[in-house]
Amino acid sequence: MTIFPIYLLRFGKNWTVVFPDERADIGHTDFWEQTVSHIVAKHYRIPQKNLLNLPYCQRRARVIGNNVFYGGKHDPALLQSIRKALGDNSLVLAQDDHEKRLRADVLEFRRLVLRHRAA
Repeated sequence: MTIFPIYLLRFGKNWTVVFPDERADIGHTDFWEQTVSHIVAKHYRIPQKNLLNLPYCQRRARVIGNNVFYGGKHDPALLQSIRKALGDNSLVLAQDDHEKRLRADVLEFRRLVLRHRAA
């Protein structure tokens, strides 16, 4: 059975679905530190080291078989973006509170965006 994390980044109106090479089963924290935080840092022009401890500031999910376990609002457009990025039209969203963003991480991320936007 296929198991791997994904991050669901919203840059403007478009979704960017980021998943590990080879769809490896790694933890969200490791995947965030090694890959996703660099993408977010570059987009928002924030030093990547400032994002290292904020792995729950972005939308994330875990793919297990055909289920995409996600803690946010079920959005048909998001599901279509995930299906397209992963090349699998059989995927379905499944609710999982464990995959929710953490309020404190989201607030700190927003502070960083505002601070670096003004700089």
